[in-house]
Amino acid sequence: MKREAGIAQPYLRMLSPGRGVWWRVLVAVIAAVVGLVACAVLAVLLVTAAARLVGFGDFDVDLSDGVDAGDMLATNLGLGLLIPLAWLLARSLYGVRPRWLSSTRPGLRWRWLLTCVGVAAVVWSPFWVLGTAAAAITREAAIGAGVMAFVVVVLLTTPFQAAGEEYIFRGLLLKGFGATGLPVAVCCFLTGLLFATAHLQFDPPLFADRVLLGAAFAWLTVRTGGLEAGIAIHGVKNMAGLIPAGLLDDVDAALDPDSVTWIPFVVDAVLLAIAVPWIAYLWRRHEREVSPAPYSSAVPDPPTDRLS
Repeated sequence: MKREAGIAQPYLRMLSPGRGVWWRVLVAVIAAVVGLVACAVLAVLLVTAAARLVGFGDFDVDLSDGVDAGDMLATNLGLGLLIPLAWLLARSLYGVRPRWLSSTRPGLRWRWLLTCVGVAAVVWSPFWVLGTAAAAITREAAIGAGVMAFVVVVLLTTPFQAAGEEYIFRGLLLKGFGATGLPVAVCCFLTGLLFATAHLQFDPPLFADRVLLGAAFAWLTVRTGGLEAGIAIHGVKNMAGLIPAGLLDDVDAALDPDSVTWIPFVVDAVLLAIAVPWIAYLWRRHEREVSPAPYSSAVPDPPTDRLS
């Protein structure tokens, strides 16, 4: 098992260096970009068709006039479709079965995922408490069906949205960079950079915040040998921001703020400084229980029938 800076790296190096590692990761990046657009378009078509089928004849996905439940459903569905896209690209480019993108077990380690969700929920709980309190204090109108529908959509679909982004960026692309033999820090930074770029918000504070988040999720993926920690923090963080924003009728400002400051970056840095060491500590404590050594007789080597 390869180690770097004291960190075991079975997940990062599962696609062992071989012929074509550089062109494969380049194709993976390009295909991920194209696939992201295709998934978004497909999701819009599916949600629009479903809405009109059940009687909303004038429904259209239009983020320019505010984000409602339908818009959020289409957005999260499109990002959730990145999960099968990542599986397809991993299989076609690297000959790896989809389950090996999740962790070194293989597959998602559900007990560990729930542990990470618990940590993230505690760390980001101030957003839930303060946001809900602010809505209760400042909201004059009663909470209508539209707001409740938005909250339900966020609760039900954000886990898939977060998982979709993690499978593409910290699953497929992180492993692709890892296969080249690049150092852990470089692999984490590159996936963070791509993650930030994909959001298409280039104000320095927002961009730096996404790079930080992406790199932190990547490091946790390497450290814990799977996507669970990144999915947990990513999903809980997004819900902690979107649900209070929905209750306050302030979703547009939450997703695309007009006034950009460094405060969100500082807040995320502080919260990550709590969550990341906490999860790393729990992983060290429960490592033997939740993840047997991936290259021992207990778990077979991942299939890597790579193309020549």
